[in-house]
Amino acid sequence: MTRVIEFIISLLIVVALFLGIGLLLPSKRSLTHSVETNRPMATTFDLLDGFSRFNDWNQLRKYDPRMKMTTSGPALGVGATLSYESSDRAIGSGTWEIVESEPGEMIRYKITDNARGSKKTMTFRFERTGPNNRNVKITQRYSVTYGWDMLGRYAGMYVTRNVGDEVRRGLGKLSNLLATVPRLDYSQHEAPFAMVDLPVIDALVASTASRRASEDVAQAMTNQMGWINKVMDANGLESAGPMRIVTTEYTNESYSFNVVQPVKRAGSTAVGAPLQVRVEGPVVYEQQPASRAVTTDYTGPWQGLERERQLVRAWGMVRGAEPKEGPFDEYLVDITNIAADDAKFKVYWPVK
Repeated sequence: MTRVIEFIISLLIVVALFLGIGLLLPSKRSLTHSVETNRPMATTFDLLDGFSRFNDWNQLRKYDPRMKMTTSGPALGVGATLSYESSDRAIGSGTWEIVESEPGEMIRYKITDNARGSKKTMTFRFERTGPNNRNVKITQRYSVTYGWDMLGRYAGMYVTRNVGDEVRRGLGKLSNLLATVPRLDYSQHEAPFAMVDLPVIDALVASTASRRASEDVAQAMTNQMGWINKVMDANGLESAGPMRIVTTEYTNESYSFNVVQPVKRAGSTAVGAPLQVRVEGPVVYEQQPASRAVTTDYTGPWQGLERERQLVRAWGMVRGAEPKEGPFDEYLVDITNIAADDAKFKVYWPVK
C-alpha cells in the first residue's frame, strides 16, 4: 500500500511539473523568414495569390507525393482554397484558404491541419526594395495558438525548427521559381490577357528568315505569302483566318519564322479530315491540332511583338500554364504597314 501511495505521489509531482512548466511556455508561437527577388511586384504577388503554382514552392506534397489535392473558390484572391487528403495518417487532411489579399501588400492563408494548435496562419508581406525599388522583399510569417493545450505548448518548442526549416526551403524554391518567369511587368498592359482554346486548323506553311529590318521582314513575308496564295488558287482553297507568324528564332541581327495561313475549301464551314493539297515551292500543308494558349492584343510596330510575347508568357506562367515552343502572332494589318504605330496584332503563346 505504501508503494502505491508513493507511486501516486510521484505521478502527481510529475503531472504538477508538466503542468507548471507548460504554463510557463508560450501559448502562441510564430516565426518569420524573408527572401528577395528582382521580379516585378505583380508577378511576385500573383504567383502567391492562388494555388496554380502551389506545389512548385510549397513543401506539403513532399510528405506524400500521392496525396489528393483539389482547389475550389476563385482562382485568385480571398476564398481561393486548396484541400488535401493523404492516406498517411500522420499527414491526414487539411486546407489552405486565402482569407486576406491586399495587392502588392499582403496575402494571408488560414491553415487547417492535423498538427496541434489552432488559429494557424501563413502570411506573406511584400515590400519594394533594392535600387530604385525594383526588387521585392517577401516576408513569410507562420503563427499558431495553443491556448491551454499543454501538449501543444511543448510541441511549440520545435516549431522554429520543424516549420521554420520548411519555410526556409519553400522560400528558396519560390525564389528559384520566380527566376524562371520573364522579368517584365504585365500589370500595366493596356489590353487584358486571357487563356483560350484554339480549334483545329488546316494550314499552309512556309518557313523563311531575314534581317530584322522592317523592310526585309515585310519582303520575306510577302514572298512566302506569294507562294501560299499560288497553292491556294491551285487547290480551290480560301483563307480561314488572319496570317500567322510563328517565331522560331529571334536574335539581334536576324529573324526566323514560319508564315502560316489557315485555309479551308471554298465555301466550307468546318474542319474535317486532312485536306489533299498539291503543294509547291517552300509551302507545306499541315492540319494543326487543337491547343490552348495565352493571348493578348497589341497595337504598335511589329518590333514590339517580342516583348509582348514575353509578357504573355510571364502572365501564363504565374497562373500555372507551362509554355510550349512556337509563340505566334496573328497579323490584323497589311504586310506593308507592319511597322506603323497603329498596326494591330493578336499575340499567342501555346501552353501544355
